[in-house]
Amino acid sequence: MQEKSSKTDHYIAFAVLLQSFLVILQQVLIAVFHMPPEATTIYRVVLTAIPLSVAIAITIYRKWSVFLIVYSIALLILLLHIIIFPDNYIYIKQNSLRFLLPIVIPNVLCLMYLKDISIVESALYKISWFTTFLALIYVVNFFSGRFLIESYSMSFSYGLLLPMLSLYSDKRWYSVVAALFLFIIAISIGSRGAAIVFVLFVVYDTFQYNKKYIIPSIIAIVVFFLFLPSLATWLDTIGISSRTLNLLLGGEIGYMSGRDNIYDKALAVFWNSPVKGIGLFGDRVFLDGSYVHNFILELYLNWGIIVATLILFYFGWKFISTYIKSDKKNRNTLVKYLFAGVAPLMASGSYLIDYDLGVFIGVLFLISRQNKVKEVFSAKKNLVSNKSMRF
Repeated sequence: MQEKSSKTDHYIAFAVLLQSFLVILQQVLIAVFHMPPEATTIYRVVLTAIPLSVAIAITIYRKWSVFLIVYSIALLILLLHIIIFPDNYIYIKQNSLRFLLPIVIPNVLCLMYLKDISIVESALYKISWFTTFLALIYVVNFFSGRFLIESYSMSFSYGLLLPMLSLYSDKRWYSVVAALFLFIIAISIGSRGAAIVFVLFVVYDTFQYNKKYIIPSIIAIVVFFLFLPSLATWLDTIGISSRTLNLLLGGEIGYMSGRDNIYDKALAVFWNSPVKGIGLFGDRVFLDGSYVHNFILELYLNWGIIVATLILFYFGWKFISTYIKSDKKNRNTLVKYLFAGVAPLMASGSYLIDYDLGVFIGVLFLISRQNKVKEVFSAKKNLVSNKSMRF
């Protein structure tokens, strides 16, 4: 019975974490097999919906009361926002039905009630290798001349981010090599965001858990930066103009890409209604369907200064508390999902539709729940031990 439950948990984790693989699969279908983007979107939706629906059904069977409470609260909040902010209705309807309700919230609930974080890590590691294989197919077919790379792809690089972090965290030499392979692809044809997040995680990991490798890592980083001009030149010869490398070598890695104008506009809108905010998906209204590209700013726009501050305080406290109570391995796991799920949202994406944020929150509550179980077990063990000593 326990073995069946473990297999079910592995399936749920696999279904939730499949998005990285599907993002790269979609890019391969477009580039290598020359499929219309609209058709690949249908494939991705179907391949997301079927396994995730089964995972949701299993979790509802296990925790139906939790689903009932969470979705009742979510629907009530959405309804109130539609009433209070009627201009947001079309965006609330579209994005809630496509992302928030069927993907983001289920990601949280499905992961947080798994038996152990090791199940999530095992599923992610396997998916990371499948994703690496797809990336290899992409690269081989590019060099075979089946397609040209005419512009950078943000979705491609962010699709590689979680697999990069997972493979690097494994620490076996072949996993690290695979992570570096994905990193080179990300800086060659992707946006700088994913590459920067990966580098920051490597630096964190080295200083926190591999201090003996600090000097070799510094040397490797220096050599890598010295090698970048040659890499950029070589990429140009094969028809790839790396936006990330061009910005870095041109001293413009901090280039805002117009985000500064969006931030200024968003702040002006926010200060017109700082307490109430402008409601969920309200940034889409004044940005003609786009979003503000900043998690914290979007949060304050959606909820107002009081509620947004409380939300940030709660999750900040939850993360710090869970981090302190976790062992070394789970601390590294927490930070990994934080980098994958939250860091990219500081300059891109929207927290209301991002599947990786849902994964991070689910992992956060899963590890927190594990810590509580360990605390209870340890307390009972100490109680039994003390009673034995008395007798």
